[in-house]
Amino acid sequence: MDYVDEIFARSDLQQIREFLLHGTECIKISPFSYKERIEHTLKKLMVRLHEEYPNEQEYEEITALVFDYASALEEVNMEIGLQVGAALCGQMYQNFKNALAGE
Repeated sequence: MDYVDEIFARSDLQQIREFLLHGTECIKISPFSYKERIEHTLKKLMVRLHEEYPNEQEYEEITALVFDYASALEEVNMEIGLQVGAALCGQMYQNFKNALAGE
């Protein structure tokens, strides 16, 4: 595989995500949709929480905390993602502008 093929092999959103979040390569690309990945993880979490908190009130309290945390992560990561996307667009614009100007 030549270097161009390797670039295209890495041009996957999950690869880019891993690099931006962790500075590493994504070892295993998930074939599942966003919805399937979230639902699978949520199901495992809910089963485990039900085991640890059989009392319904305690279960509701702990799941509320988990969902609050997940919401905060979602909001922060969306904002970061939008800012990173805008920064990358700005860099691409500058590169195109310089290329058209003959630099």
